[in-house]
Amino acid sequence: MPANRLLLILGAICAVTAVSLPASADTAATVAARSDFFHGLGKSFKGLREELKAPSPDLTLVRKYTGDLAAAAPKLPAQFPAGSGPQPGVKTEAKAEIWSDAAKFQQAAGALNTAAQALNTTAQGSDIAAIRTATGNLGQTCKTCHMSFRQENH
Repeated sequence: MPANRLLLILGAICAVTAVSLPASADTAATVAARSDFFHGLGKSFKGLREELKAPSPDLTLVRKYTGDLAAAAPKLPAQFPAGSGPQPGVKTEAKAEIWSDAAKFQQAAGALNTAAQALNTTAQGSDIAAIRTATGNLGQTCKTCHMSFRQENH
């Protein structure tokens, strides 16, 4: 067998093997930390929404939730380092488009941060209707991003 053909075959075997290898422990840890991050966001958002359903929401609790959301929002892009996307051995809801259309993802992450900061600022006042509106705006921002960048079934 000619040397060039042998190199091609070996290269193909290596490529197939690399694609089928399970994710590294670092990638699994990154994805697990990302999942925890989003569970924390979800818990704060759910708590906020539940509190705002009360006839007289506790503004101290509302402000705690909005503060948590505002503190977490700028950290969202860092949850998606290169190499932590969909791959064999990785269970993630993240779509590959996060990395293949990074500009659009960064724009969506920026919109989340803007909405979370606006909500937190609004919550410093006492206008419950305005806080509810800002909460709805944040929820819509989340939904818009999920539609582009989150797999519901993986």
